[in-house]
Amino acid sequence: MAHTRRTASVADRLLTLYQTEWCPFSSAVREVLTELGVDFVARQVEPWPNERTALRNVAATEQIPVLRTEDGQLYRGMRQIFGYLHEREPWRFAAAHRRRFADHRDARESDATGQLIEYFHGRDELEAVAGSLAEVEVVDASEESRYELRLQGRLIGLAAYRRRNGRIAFTHTEVDESLEGRGFGSQLAAAALSDARRQRLEVVPLCPFIAHDVEQHPEYAELVAFTYREQ
Repeated sequence: MAHTRRTASVADRLLTLYQTEWCPFSSAVREVLTELGVDFVARQVEPWPNERTALRNVAATEQIPVLRTEDGQLYRGMRQIFGYLHEREPWRFAAAHRRRFADHRDARESDATGQLIEYFHGRDELEAVAGSLAEVEVVDASEESRYELRLQGRLIGLAAYRRRNGRIAFTHTEVDESLEGRGFGSQLAAAALSDARRQRLEVVPLCPFIAHDVEQHPEYAELVAFTYREQ
């Protein structure tokens, strides 16, 4: 029987980063790869170093991050990886990605990612409640850093934010899925933006839903922070 030569997979031709999502050194490497426009394969490793037998067999280390290049070269630790990546030319979106990274500081510091992961694990607080738009109320739960959309006293939606230096950055907006597409989210956004106007706060719409609502209602455009406009 004739044997055909195995064609290398796409993954074999990409950089491979051994990493975890929670590791700040891994996160820094991923951000630089984004700035450079470099595609890569993320390989998850075990949470504790003494469990990382597979990584030790590949790279003779238990520490992360580790970068394996397309030709099999290994770079261990953030400093070595950065030294290698310095040789690469950035792509044309490097500066824009760097700016977006700075823009999203509020989302990182407010743990928007952690809040979204709670949704994945089915631990979000929202409830399915029957009712109409005329019955809802929006309250600023400042101790939770969010606007809450309530129906019959129960939480059906939220718009999370972070306030600092005269700005309010909206990081995440959510409405119970049983109420989606019925205008509840828009009412929440309108109330939050109107309250920002009342308090004379600049708005940074990191949340795509809030950003879309601003686009659909030009009367809110003047609230958007100048450095974030036209982005």
